[in-house]
Amino acid sequence: MNTKINAAVFEHFPTLESDRLLFREFELNDCQAMFELRSNVEVMRYMDSYPYQTIEDAELNIQQNRTAFIEKTALNWSIVEKSSNTFIGYFGFWRLFWQNCRAEIGYALHPDYWGQGYMDETLKTMIAFAFEQFGLHSIMANVNPNNKSSIRLLEKNKFVQEAYFKEDYFFDGRFIDSMIFSLLEPS
Repeated sequence: MNTKINAAVFEHFPTLESDRLLFREFELNDCQAMFELRSNVEVMRYMDSYPYQTIEDAELNIQQNRTAFIEKTALNWSIVEKSSNTFIGYFGFWRLFWQNCRAEIGYALHPDYWGQGYMDETLKTMIAFAFEQFGLHSIMANVNPNNKSSIRLLEKNKFVQEAYFKEDYFFDGRFIDSMIFSLLEPS
């Protein structure tokens, strides 16, 4: 059982890969693709945050990801399709709970790559990393209840619903419900 997050993961950014994907540190040349992703109406539909308005929004996010890695508060990857060397999305353990060996995940994929199993491949890679190298005991995801695709992805990967919060998140002038899913380290 993991009882301590492996801080050595933060010594050098961990580049990972799966059959079709490379997971690497964000680079400044990801700005345009990140802007296109986070300004896309379909991508942002259930994110419950505002779409990027400028390329500077993407640059700031990439810099924040780098800072979070240095400060050991998060670990976020660019998802790159190997065959085309194209940035197609991101995945991150964007909130760490060190004392509980727990992390909250977040992810997004460009719509051109939806329905091709890329996020399932990503999640499987990240789950293995989380429990085998990172030292996490549990992973959580906070999901908008209307995001049926994300819910299916999590359930397919054995995440279970822990909670359903009514109107717990205020965004864009209204209260929104949240679903919390989690996955425990295999015993």
